[in-house]
Amino acid sequence: MDEILIKAGGFLFMIALGFVLKRIGLFSLDDSGFLSKLVLKVTLPMAIIKNFQGLELNRSYLMAIGIGFAVNFIAIAVVMLLTRKKSPAHRAFYIINTAGFNIGLCTLPYMSSFFAADAVALVCMFDVGNAIMCFGITFSIAMVISKGSVNGKEILRTLFSSMPFVTYLVMILLCAAQIHLPQPVYTVAGMIGQANSFLAMLLIGILFEPKINRSERKDMAGVFLLRMALGITFSLLIYHFLPVPLRYRQVLAIIVFSPILSVAPIYTERCGYNRSVAAVLNSLMLPFSMVVMTILLMLLKVY
Repeated sequence: MDEILIKAGGFLFMIALGFVLKRIGLFSLDDSGFLSKLVLKVTLPMAIIKNFQGLELNRSYLMAIGIGFAVNFIAIAVVMLLTRKKSPAHRAFYIINTAGFNIGLCTLPYMSSFFAADAVALVCMFDVGNAIMCFGITFSIAMVISKGSVNGKEILRTLFSSMPFVTYLVMILLCAAQIHLPQPVYTVAGMIGQANSFLAMLLIGILFEPKINRSERKDMAGVFLLRMALGITFSLLIYHFLPVPLRYRQVLAIIVFSPILSVAPIYTERCGYNRSVAAVLNSLMLPFSMVVMTILLMLLKVY
């Protein structure tokens, strides 16, 4: 229990550090552009490569990939239905911040010490489907909606210009072909990827701006309620009906309560909505999600 609290406190400290360093003038909002590029194009792809070390595809892992896709698609469909009367920028905000889970940057390093290697691999496989959606398809859909038109070439361009998406795609193909990279590649990737969680949390802190008007608070509450309702629904369905071993069902039932994607503020801004709203929402959801996952860890006795 102490280890769980220490890790949760560590993530919150990283966010607070980014905010404080901005307040004292060491960083500014302009620096967020550089940090976002560093996270999306360098440290996150390296963390992805490291997570694939030694993984072998099997039925349960393939099913976890499918679940990662499915929960995101369902979330997007629900959001598009419920926000059909809102402006394009608002709809994009809801899509980006309701669908997707911060697995690679938050949940995986937070929970890996509580699971055996096979369960950690399951989390990675879920993140394969989740990350392909988040960094490619979900963002592409949000971009198209925010621009008010559907363009197949725009979707493909957005997908294949996303470094995390391309990295996951390549690593899945290598894993399916049972091709493993040389050990030094994984070692170096792990060294670089270790900075990923810190930089992502620091970025959220720099983007954190607590000055939110009433209409934006309503949007934040809407995303929060949607994520909780969907999380409860997904968790119950997975735990009771997914045809995989009990331990795997427990793990998947927990991680659907993972925090919002840490790069959501970046994608939110690109879709024309106030990135500070997404940053505040992200900062608030992070500790709440950790509390929920911690409670589930204890209730399901998988720690």
